[in-house]
Amino acid sequence: MSKILEIIGFALIGGTIYSWIGMADNPLRWPIFWGCAGGALAIILYRRSKRRKNDLVS
Repeated sequence: MSKILEIIGFALIGGTIYSWIGMADNPLRWPIFWGCAGGALAIILYRRSKRRKNDLVS
């Protein structure tokens, strides 16, 4: 599960960078940027909460 989340996170970060740099005048630039950034942030927060929960249990 952790490796899958890493791969998805890297893809989301790549989408964020591509929409910021590569999509100059495309009307989908900002929705893609914020969607990818939000997804990456959600993965980071999910993994942080799982790590904290595991630390409290141990």
